[in-house]
Amino acid sequence: MKSFLHTVAAIGRRHACILAGGILCFSTASWAHGNHTHGHGTARLVVDGPTLAVTLDVPLESYLGYDYPPGDDAQQKTWADFRARLADPLRFVEPAADAQCAVRDAKTSPNLDAADAQADIDNLVLEIRFTCARPEALKSVGFTAFREHPGLKQLRVQVKNGATRKTLTVRPRFPAVMF
Repeated sequence: MKSFLHTVAAIGRRHACILAGGILCFSTASWAHGNHTHGHGTARLVVDGPTLAVTLDVPLESYLGYDYPPGDDAQQKTWADFRARLADPLRFVEPAADAQCAVRDAKTSPNLDAADAQADIDNLVLEIRFTCARPEALKSVGFTAFREHPGLKQLRVQVKNGATRKTLTVRPRFPAVMF
């Protein structure tokens, strides 16, 4: 009987070690890749008087089709084209035209102008601030990023407009939030 219990305990320790090793390997791999799901991003819209603040947090792979430093000529071109699109925030987010919103400022995190060209960037956070001449006419915000980025499949959007708060999901087929 002692021999049997000793054998069960030995097998238990071995399986516990294998299980712990597997968990460690899985956790390390997921940490190295970042906390995101390809094709899925998040957005936050805040309307405060004449100011519309939009923050997009999207895996770089959803924009580019890859999430590592560009290697070949095709990836270099994709990267350059993407950087050019970032200069025009309306290619990512577009408030209702009637609200007459103008881009006040836009920035990315990490700052791509200062980032090492060979650095891994898992997620890109794009923050855009608009000033709206007619905020009462701001009835919707469209996510134009879907047009040029087929890898972007959905955005989970948190909206705060005065006392109204809601969370919803937008997709390429219905890419706008209505207030």
